[in-house]
Amino acid sequence: MNEGGYIGLTLFSVFMASCSQVILKKSAMNDRLSGLSYFVNRATVTAYAIFFGCSLLTFYCLSHLPMVTVNVLECSAYVYILFFDRFFFGKPVTLRKVAGNLLIITGIIVCLNR
Repeated sequence: MNEGGYIGLTLFSVFMASCSQVILKKSAMNDRLSGLSYFVNRATVTAYAIFFGCSLLTFYCLSHLPMVTVNVLECSAYVYILFFDRFFFGKPVTLRKVAGNLLIITGIIVCLNR
């Protein structure tokens, strides 16, 4: 696989890790869970399993890409979270958030084209 493939794999890993965070937040917002079931339930265990898999995938990508590249790509999580907050939790997208995400995307593009 070439460098672009590993970059795509890293972005996929970050996307899936962001998805697992949504699952964890939805689980934490569930009022029916109490006691030990609040911490150990199907959604929480699944989210942590996805996150663990994403960590392994990131380590694999680190063996083929420079650490600087992988660290910069990890910042794309903020872009995913902006959309997830809007669609899953109904939080408003403000101009400030959009400006911040545009700066993040610009930084990723600049770093990848160095």
